[in-house]
Amino acid sequence: MTDTTTTAPPLPADLHMSNATVPAQGLGAVIVGLGRAGLGLHIPVLEKILRNRSADSPFGAVVGLVDPVGGGIGRALHRLEYEYGYDPRPIRFATSLAELTGVDPNQAVVHICTPADDHASTLRAATDAGFRRIIVEKPCAANTAEVDEMRRIADRTGASIGVVNPYLYSRSVARCRDKIQEVGRPPHYLEFEMSKPRITPTLAGRSKPESVMDVELPHQIATALHLTGASSYRLLRAEVRHMHYREMDTEPCQVVPNMGIGVVVLELDECVAVLVSSLDALTRTRVLKLRFPNTEHIEAFLPVTGDDHISVIMEYSGRNTDGSTEQTRVEKLPDDMLARCLFDMYSRFATDSPQLSDLTFNRKVIDVMDKAKAFARIRR
Repeated sequence: MTDTTTTAPPLPADLHMSNATVPAQGLGAVIVGLGRAGLGLHIPVLEKILRNRSADSPFGAVVGLVDPVGGGIGRALHRLEYEYGYDPRPIRFATSLAELTGVDPNQAVVHICTPADDHASTLRAATDAGFRRIIVEKPCAANTAEVDEMRRIADRTGASIGVVNPYLYSRSVARCRDKIQEVGRPPHYLEFEMSKPRITPTLAGRSKPESVMDVELPHQIATALHLTGASSYRLLRAEVRHMHYREMDTEPCQVVPNMGIGVVVLELDECVAVLVSSLDALTRTRVLKLRFPNTEHIEAFLPVTGDDHISVIMEYSGRNTDGSTEQTRVEKLPDDMLARCLFDMYSRFATDSPQLSDLTFNRKVIDVMDKAKAFARIRR
């Protein structure tokens, strides 16, 4: 068995990254929606890209902030000034895209970080304002009908749209794809479990997804479709369970419908994919497993927090004397997925290249989610 620690730059250019030449002046960012995704994820990761790849960064600076709540804009301006050294005076801000002025749409990317059921209307507002480069948070829409509306908007306006799917840019997921190529066929079984304690924000109502299906499962569905490259997919099972919580035994139990555990089982060509997400777990887990018809299989332990950017890959092949599968390789990989995702999206925008995670691919993801919600009888 080999144990390998791989060293690499934070944002390496490989098969999952656009390698076209990026213009010297990076594109500006207009962040629409300054909640957890916009303020807590997109802005810090864009600034990381700028710091780590300042010489050839496809991102230039945050140039616009849009949020219907003034407090969100104030927090974002404060963070940009005191954490990232911005002069706040040139930054444009407004409560809607229609009211945003002073930003050149030809030199900017709009980040749609609003709730999923607002994505289609926000995309329409962005294109009406002249923007043609759009990044949409996952899930890209609330249902397939809205994805189709987004595609009509894109076709009518010529907008290029990329949907945030960090796991498509994971180096450990790329290693799983390499394993599929080595074996010469897709796995017959795929399992992807994501568990985390999301109790406090759920009870506080800081974000209001429709169900557990809208939190981590879009990532899992996208990863399964991406890895298998399935030409057809069929839903075999879907189930959700409520979240239950109480601080002390003497207190009444709080119940949040449909926000505890979600299970989706898919048939992807000849592969069965079992996807499990738990939002009231005590520990964080992100484990991806692929098993092949022979004795080979691979397991990926992916980063579990925003400060953790290391994946561990374990490969197995053959049999030990006791009949168990022999572990043949352990590899540690730097795996800053969201930074790689946004870097590649900006690079593709800057060079007018097609997006890897586009609306066509993400319509499949939303179609699976639609079918799973109907199967699990989640009220719409």
